[in-house]
Amino acid sequence: MSNQFTTFIGVEVSADRTRPFTYAAIDEDLAIHALGHGKLKDAYAFLAGQSNALAAINSPMSTNKGLVKREEIRKKLSANSYLGKWVNLRLVEYELLERGIRVPRTPNSKKKSPRWMKLGFHLFEELDKLGYAIYPNLLSEKQFFECQGEAAFWNLLGHAPLKEGSLEGCLQRQMVLFLAGMPVTNAMTFFEGITRHRLLNNQLPMDMVYSASELNALIAAYTAFLSGTQADKVIHIGAEEEGIIYLPDNPI
Repeated sequence: MSNQFTTFIGVEVSADRTRPFTYAAIDEDLAIHALGHGKLKDAYAFLAGQSNALAAINSPMSTNKGLVKREEIRKKLSANSYLGKWVNLRLVEYELLERGIRVPRTPNSKKKSPRWMKLGFHLFEELDKLGYAIYPNLLSEKQFFECQGEAAFWNLLGHAPLKEGSLEGCLQRQMVLFLAGMPVTNAMTFFEGITRHRLLNNQLPMDMVYSASELNALIAAYTAFLSGTQADKVIHIGAEEEGIIYLPDNPI
């Protein structure tokens, strides 16, 4: 690919009612240049301000198109799968669930989708208006693809992460990013800041710990970095008709 991206962006779309979008931007040296939260208009403005970027979005790109219902598709699925009766989800989600990776299931209509998914659908529509092309594209200097934060951490760990959003889960994911070369605080430093006095007085050094949404945005940005600079370390699964997800495939 002839594109040489200068900025790699990760966007997390969550169920947060006030600030559902978290976005991060890193460069080719993995330096973090931005990490923010906001509404759709804030994510839109951030993405609109880029002249050269590869963005990874942690949100379904579209509703499911019923691929899992198709006979020719179901014949290729595991005959022994306990997921065999599930049909109201995208093929890529079925494939991830088959691997044991818990991911949200995308309904077959926007009306049935939760609010955060609807926001994600809208963001993808806006990206097209901003001049972003679906990755990979040899001609466009601004591109995007779908990612999945939990699946990305799973692939880097080689097993299921600790509970998302819990303190231990955040520390584990932060350590994964640190070992991958991201300039985040070594999660072990958190424990060095705990004393008996601080523990008894609710004074844990939480300023050292990234939130779950920030971690998902950062892992998406890292996935964009790998896709743009070391494509052999990234895998993709799914179907173009419903959405393809790109994930890091280099266990730490």
